[in-house]
Amino acid sequence: MLIRQTILYLPAQFLSPVAQFLSMMIWTWWLSPAEMSTFVLVTSTQELAYMVSRSWFSFYTLRFLPPAEDAAGRHRYLQTETTLIGLLTLPELAAAALSIHFFDGRGDPMLVFLTIAAYYVTRGLNNHYGERARAQDRIFAYTLLLTAGPVGGLVAGIASTEMFGASAGELLLAYAAMQALGTVIALPMIGASLRTARLDLAILKDAILNGGPMLVVNGIGWFGENGIRYVVDHIGGATAFGLMAVGWGLGRRSASVASMLVAVAAFPIAARLINAGDREAALEQLKMNAALLTAVLLPSVVGLWLVSGILVDLAVAETYREVTGSILGLAAFGGMVRAYHAHATGQMLTLDRRYGLLVAIGLFEIVATTGLAIVGFHLGYLVGVVVGALVASGLTLALSATVAIRLCGFRFPAADTARIAFATLVMGLAVHAVSWPHTALGLVGAVLTGGLFYVAALAAVYYRHLPPLIGRLTEKPPRIPS
Repeated sequence: MLIRQTILYLPAQFLSPVAQFLSMMIWTWWLSPAEMSTFVLVTSTQELAYMVSRSWFSFYTLRFLPPAEDAAGRHRYLQTETTLIGLLTLPELAAAALSIHFFDGRGDPMLVFLTIAAYYVTRGLNNHYGERARAQDRIFAYTLLLTAGPVGGLVAGIASTEMFGASAGELLLAYAAMQALGTVIALPMIGASLRTARLDLAILKDAILNGGPMLVVNGIGWFGENGIRYVVDHIGGATAFGLMAVGWGLGRRSASVASMLVAVAAFPIAARLINAGDREAALEQLKMNAALLTAVLLPSVVGLWLVSGILVDLAVAETYREVTGSILGLAAFGGMVRAYHAHATGQMLTLDRRYGLLVAIGLFEIVATTGLAIVGFHLGYLVGVVVGALVASGLTLALSATVAIRLCGFRFPAADTARIAFATLVMGLAVHAVSWPHTALGLVGAVLTGGLFYVAALAAVYYRHLPPLIGRLTEKPPRIPS
């Protein structure tokens, strides 16, 4: 079931973060560290703007969208959604006004505001309608909405840079244009009401009660992941953060690429099982998700660490190369640890609605990450910052796992983790044994060698378990009442 759903969601979950991964390297050849800092801080702040404005309603939509058979309920939802979409644009506009200072006085303030606002609003619409498409199992619409910005924006940004020159503002406009186009094309596929109406108070109440706590949880989680960017910008300046942003972004994005391949398909399945009252099946689903998450994350991060020297020499501009090479692997390992908390143990707490615990763990992560990053900056400059964040993520995962296992019955896949770790070790030894040239062929050779040895080792340790495992993972999901 999970493999089948993962394959259906694969294009969106692969293309979007891969495009973001590539863009971090591509923009190093055009943007100065100060412009890179501006671009990264604006795009990061958009995620917070979306959380504050729309994420609570998007979460409600994903969990409780009325099924198509409930025509009256779906109609009430769509009219309420249309009204809220307009109202919830206001916080995004306020966030855009507050984000003008990231440009450090470059450009006309009104033009800068309109540029940032266009990016924030269009990206927010993509995010919300993407969650509704996922709730409706409209895979193509979901794929279009998730890739319009990262993939379309990357292509449009390259074209814009060639025609108008390189700047953070030009890139943001290019991304906003493609995000708007994605919404226009995808919206007819998932349906929408063209009329506004008075808010349905029952829907609004349920959305606030269910999505409100997740707004707090996700907001705290955002600070846990992104707060370090603002800390470095504040204590080290825009240039320091611009230099760090590439290696940090590439490392964290690599973990995101791997983790989201599994997580997006898994959560709706587990949520439906919980909603249907089948807790036993939901716990097994989460255990399987954790195993698959490890099977994708661990070799991806170890592989990136092994080829980071080749990758940086080939793809990153010289200005950013030294810092990127020194922090890329560390950032990737930190991203892997945090992804396991977010998409395995954290999901257990989310499904059990242990929102208070999620908030407490999130606050612990913020304090630990900020404190250890500041200490690391003074002890080891930018490498010290990333080491501090890695240690903080490890402490947060330990706390999250302890709570999820003891209070919610989360089942850690110990045997699967051991097998995956062994296969990853075999992969690592095979890649490390060869002195790969720092060329494109060397990079491809190292990646293919690692991939082949990992798959072969994984098949060897799982050969007795493959037939029943494949059957469980590829079966069609049961029809569960929404």
